[in-house]
Amino acid sequence: MSHDDHSHGHDAHGHGAPHDGGHGGHGEDARLQAAPNPPPRGAEDSPNRAVPPPTPSHGREALRGGDGILRPISESEYFSATPEAEAIVSSHIDEYFNQPLDIFPFWETNGKPDRFHVLFSRQIEERFPVDTDIRSRIHGYGRRIFKALVTHVTVKRLSQAGALAAFAALAILGPGLFAGWTGSAAMGLGLAAGAMIAALGLYWGLQAVLFIQYRFQLENDSYELSREIVQRTRELQNLFTSARAMADQAETQFQQDGKGWGQRAQYLTRLTMWLGARMEYLEKHVQMELWRVRRERYWMRWAQRIMTPLVLIAGLVVLALEPAPETGEVGFRALQGLAAVLGVLVSWLSYFRWRTPTAAIQDKLGVDGWVRYASLDVDNAVSDQVRRDKERLVEYRALTRGGR
Repeated sequence: MSHDDHSHGHDAHGHGAPHDGGHGGHGEDARLQAAPNPPPRGAEDSPNRAVPPPTPSHGREALRGGDGILRPISESEYFSATPEAEAIVSSHIDEYFNQPLDIFPFWETNGKPDRFHVLFSRQIEERFPVDTDIRSRIHGYGRRIFKALVTHVTVKRLSQAGALAAFAALAILGPGLFAGWTGSAAMGLGLAAGAMIAALGLYWGLQAVLFIQYRFQLENDSYELSREIVQRTRELQNLFTSARAMADQAETQFQQDGKGWGQRAQYLTRLTMWLGARMEYLEKHVQMELWRVRRERYWMRWAQRIMTPLVLIAGLVVLALEPAPETGEVGFRALQGLAAVLGVLVSWLSYFRWRTPTAAIQDKLGVDGWVRYASLDVDNAVSDQVRRDKERLVEYRALTRGGR
């Protein structure tokens, strides 16, 4: 008889334990009723056992908020020696040094990609979230300049159209109106011509006042932005200088801990390079925003080259289509000619005068007073640290060999 036959025979006669996983044939596991193994010595339950404190978590997930943005760095955390502070600053450093660049942006869709300045601005935002506040002010400055430019140009075109309408109204209605007041047609023509000259003077004065306000607004905004950039760049320069010096100053703290000194020096070196990169990309962001302003002004000038003659042509057409009166046609034609000449003069002034004072903006920004990235000399600052360490290492080896 085979082994299977013996097994079935025992089951049929009820010999031995039932093969049902310990249920005893009744659907219950008898093993669950057995007493559990006693705990090892020293692990018994105690009514006086203290609850252990939770293990602190230094993971990177705590460094970001619910929206995935790194939390800001406080001033005391840059040079703090605690692991928590170093982890916070290192996470910001990693955003720049360890974030791969998207070589094929916008390839996932067939739509029109964004302009390059939008892509470049997004890359800076991703790599330096710590400077979002100053970049938002720079961006707001550029948008205020653009809005002021649009307002200034719109007012110039409306003023041009208003002056042309005033000249046409005085040429058409002025002689009869003033003649009714004075009782003389010749006096009416003279007063109408004088009113045109007065309208030209009023136009000049109004444009001069508006331009002074426009210029004052641009200069004031430029000065305020320059003050904020100077403050930020000086803060970065101070942090850069401190980080560069602290790597050597830490020698007294780590006299008997070479590994600890090396880790601290590594962190400070990364911090030094990252602070330099922050200033570099802050300058690039300013350059990008001013490039946008310059480009918008360029296209706005092209729009004015089209709109200014169109407004002039429309005014001259309205003036030319007005029929001459039956009496006093010579005087009317003379006023028409004067209105046309003054209209051309106003149009020329509205385009060539009272332009956006880009030189004043550049002067008020005061770039020469900023702390520039090139003045940090980042490459030589880091390489000089390596040079001095190598020199000290060789000197130490020479002294050690000489003492043997």
